[in-house]
Amino acid sequence: MSGSVQLAVLMPLLLGIIFAVIQTSIWFAGRSSAQQAAMAGAERAALASGLADDAERVSIDIAERGGLQSVGVSVQLQSDLVQVRVTAQVPGPLPGPWTTVEAAAQRMREA
Repeated sequence: MSGSVQLAVLMPLLLGIIFAVIQTSIWFAGRSSAQQAAMAGAERAALASGLADDAERVSIDIAERGGLQSVGVSVQLQSDLVQVRVTAQVPGPLPGPWTTVEAAAQRMREA
């Protein structure tokens, strides 16, 4: 094969690999931001005076500062346990299911 034909065959593959590496890196950073948001929300709600609205607000704020989009937060308060789940979308060059991140955290409530 000539050099130009080889380049024409390999270039799409190379570009696909580069975009996949970029998207994977963005996804891992987004997952880390979602985990930090869930942990911060759980910490806030675990306080004796903690409310679900405060935990949700804190989680959304941290997730958005981390670059996440379409952030959703679910807070479940039980008598001795708090569970916070964060779902969001990460921006990236490739569309698809790998743009969704999800994280959860739980903490014991203060008495």
